[in-house]
Amino acid sequence: MSQTRNLAESHNGLGPPRRRLARIRCLLECVKCFHEKKSMPESFCYVASEVEYRSQCKTTIKLYPEPRKTKKLTGFQPRELQLSPESRLVATGEEFCDNQGKWLKLRKYKLAAADEYQAFDKAVWTLQYSNKSTSDDSPAIVPVEKDPKKIIINSWEDVIEQQFSVQLVPGRHKIVAPETDCVALLREIPPNWSLDHDESLVHLMSQHIPPENNHLGSIKNFVESVNVSTFGDDESGPSCLTDGLLDTYWESDGSQGNHWIRLKMKKGTVVLKLQLTIDGNDDNYVPSKIVVQGGEQDNQKTLNTIEIDRELSEMEDITVLENMSEHYPVITINIKECKGGGIDTRVRGLKIQSSEGRYLGFDRDFFKGESLTRYPKLETYSPDQLYRRSQILQRFVVILDSVLQFIVPAWEYSVGSYGSMEHVRQLLPLSKKRLALIEMFLKDSCLERPVEMPKLFINRRAAMEHRCEPSLDPEYKHSIFYQLYEGLKPKDRSSKLLNYRWSSRYDQWWECKFMFEGVIDQGGGFRDSLSDIAEELCPTSADAPIPLPFFIRSPNQFCDDINVNRDTYIPNPSCKEYLKYEWIGQLMGACLRGKENLILSLPSFVWKKLSGEKTTWSGDYASVNAAQVNLIDNLLHMKEEDFAVLGRTWSMTRADGTPVTLKMDDNGNPAELMFEDREDYCVAVKEIRLNEFNSQIEALRRGLLKVVPQAVLDLLTWQEVEHRVSGDPEITLEALRRSIHYDDLDESDTRVKYMWLALTRFTNEDRSRFLRFITGRRRLPAPVYISSGKSDAIDCLPESSTCAAMLYLPDFTSAHVCEEKLHYAIYNCVDMDTDVNYMDE
Repeated sequence: MSQTRNLAESHNGLGPPRRRLARIRCLLECVKCFHEKKSMPESFCYVASEVEYRSQCKTTIKLYPEPRKTKKLTGFQPRELQLSPESRLVATGEEFCDNQGKWLKLRKYKLAAADEYQAFDKAVWTLQYSNKSTSDDSPAIVPVEKDPKKIIINSWEDVIEQQFSVQLVPGRHKIVAPETDCVALLREIPPNWSLDHDESLVHLMSQHIPPENNHLGSIKNFVESVNVSTFGDDESGPSCLTDGLLDTYWESDGSQGNHWIRLKMKKGTVVLKLQLTIDGNDDNYVPSKIVVQGGEQDNQKTLNTIEIDRELSEMEDITVLENMSEHYPVITINIKECKGGGIDTRVRGLKIQSSEGRYLGFDRDFFKGESLTRYPKLETYSPDQLYRRSQILQRFVVILDSVLQFIVPAWEYSVGSYGSMEHVRQLLPLSKKRLALIEMFLKDSCLERPVEMPKLFINRRAAMEHRCEPSLDPEYKHSIFYQLYEGLKPKDRSSKLLNYRWSSRYDQWWECKFMFEGVIDQGGGFRDSLSDIAEELCPTSADAPIPLPFFIRSPNQFCDDINVNRDTYIPNPSCKEYLKYEWIGQLMGACLRGKENLILSLPSFVWKKLSGEKTTWSGDYASVNAAQVNLIDNLLHMKEEDFAVLGRTWSMTRADGTPVTLKMDDNGNPAELMFEDREDYCVAVKEIRLNEFNSQIEALRRGLLKVVPQAVLDLLTWQEVEHRVSGDPEITLEALRRSIHYDDLDESDTRVKYMWLALTRFTNEDRSRFLRFITGRRRLPAPVYISSGKSDAIDCLPESSTCAAMLYLPDFTSAHVCEEKLHYAIYNCVDMDTDVNYMDE
């Protein structure tokens, strides 16, 4: 898949402004085609009938009757063609990729410059280059460079710019004739295909596409992303490792021995040499022991251990890995010790020498088998159909990314208001430019944090009593929510309201002093207060009373006929405390900007409304009340004789239990619903249901938009908004493995093995409580560190430090005892004493 080109580099005779406008016109036309289920414009699906290639050296290429090295034909031997640098091949513009590599369909050839072209007598394909993960050789044949004096166009991007630009005089450039069969196949819409199918395909692809990273400098050809354990501020972040400047550095900001740099490697990259640039003048920031691991994210092995026991000169490149013989998807550089027992570390640069595998995009073979198991909408389509549709989506994103910065305003206005872009919100995860733009908007909209962090005194015992019996405190003044809400109000005229628009490096917004508890809040207490608020707003237990009036249980919680959306809450239509809804929205915005989570179990219908996406009755409201959706849909399709026995009236009940009469008879009672009026009744019910808590959602949005720019919401899907605000609702073992780091233990330790056996048996709720016991958070992402417990502690309850996100595992005599003790601790040891959760037998 071709990458987005710099518009200024195009050679099609148009200036950059015209090319940009042409792409925007094409973009809007494509959005219309997606929305109306129409074929894409011919120019958008253009495939050249002829593209000239040359050989870079003397070589032999093999010719096949189809794009596949086949062994099925007995005695089949591919034809061979001897090429020299003077040889020329003409292929169609169709580029076909499968799990063997990238194929070209050849039309004709000539072996010497003076020769005439000879046409192949039948279909011929050749492998331009193989998809071998360790290959770093140049392809044998490459496209002939364009002659700037000639005015030939054979690129789909140039064709779009020509066709969608406004030219009073036709351009002098000649467009190579299209390969009509290929164009027709790209324009073909698979049977029964809809925008929902495109969204499913995008979600599948977005899980596997490498992100664009503009901060990787010279290592961008080998590395998809660089992450670090911690950093002090924006001036010492991970981008300093790759900016090529020796006076900048990454500086960690965490607990001793837990610093790491994690490289997500591009597909097929095999490291020949990996070096860290270190300044010997950094004193006790200089690493002295480095452990390098490689493998899958959740299954890494130690590749090398380096101990630096000598004095370094001012600046040195320390080799930490070299001459690897295989590809490791993730490489983690763990800095275990620093010079003189230093707590934090500094690294001034990363350098990589490597062979580079070729990323061929999404090949045809990607769209079959296990890849589709989570996407049932796609399972009935062939790999060829999905592969061609993926090419359409990738072309769309290339055009989108090339003009995105020109159509997205920074703060006041909505991307969705620009034409009909709102219709394709769910296609945005394929964009490589979008996330960088979002981070830029968030950074540019930051405000200064208050000089003094608010200090709040919280009575959790009173809050717990209120949670058990809310009726005794109808104004919920003892709740954590109310105590925080009132405690954060300005104390005098010189004080200001918190704005929550701070840099993400501020990971604590207030300090909690828990009354009657010996707590020193260094982060754990603050995170616990967020967890407490979330528990009050949306209790995790289906049997617990709801201590606050802002959310009510969704009707799905009371329905036994469904197995999804059974734990969700909706805004309470009867609650008119809009200023407090706004504050909840501000907390959500602060979580979106930062690293914390406010875990609100809301249905997709509510998240869509919060993020500004379109909602539908059957597609979205079912996440609130599936029984009501089925009832209304059945009424619309019911036969008259079946309808007659129902005895329905013009009435309904709101989500909060309030009865509503839509039409009354002469006695003031709900009028009888007649069969011929059922469609009008269904329309009226849908209208009320879809909008019954709009005012509450609008208040939440007002608060959210005080903290987060509108354009950020427009560039995120509702799923991404939920994940950024509330974390991932599902805590899988794989996700936990990615989050857990080991201090003085390793995965082979018996205690660690017992712990994983217990986590395997835990429910999702158990894992959520496990996470909160250690970190104060109930959802991922959250870093977790595992350390050994007291040396003389055997079969005791585990301890945790939420400030350090550390679990201290004692010795256990069996896996069963470990599971039993862990389970008891996570449900019964959540009160904090000096920020440590602990209870002995």
